Amino acid sequence: MALYRTQSMSSEKLLTIAANVLHKAFYDSTRLDAKRRYQFLHDGRTVFLIKLKVEDGSELDVNLSLDRSELRGKLNFSLFKQLVGRLLATYAQLLNEKQPLNTFSDEQQQRWVYLIPAAFQNSEALNMMVLAANMSQPGALTLELMFIDPEQFRVKEAAAG
Repeated sequence: MALYRTQSMSSEKLLTIAANVLHKAFYDSTRLDAKRRYQFLHDGRTVFLIKLKVEDGSELDVNLSLDRSELRGKLNFSLFKQLVGRLLATYAQLLNEKQPLNTFSDEQQQRWVYLIPAAFQNSEALNMMVLAANMSQPGALTLELMFIDPEQFRVKEAAAG
């Protein structure tokens, strides 16, 4: 039975790993492989992406899931890949400029949500996709792409008066 150590990672390092893995999965692979991964995600399955060696020599399985529960409208592979590309471009810019990341985590810091959205407007509504990184399983990192309700970010107008 494998022994797992708890890894402490900064949100910047975690985002760098996530961005590199997502880029490899959807941009440094064949269209067929990327589309197959997307189809599994679309079907609600978690996809194994890569086994990483961590600094202490241990290994970390990196998986990916997709939560479409707050998606308004339809999602296809081309749109999904565009959204991933937008996320990656924004992450690269923020990390290169050493900008603060808009994140929040649970109390145990086992799950981080990067509130850095990729947005798109379809005929039905505005949609936003963000990334979460879940480290609650020993020896595994699950990247979670999820759609969130953009209405929760609307600034409420102050009452006139």
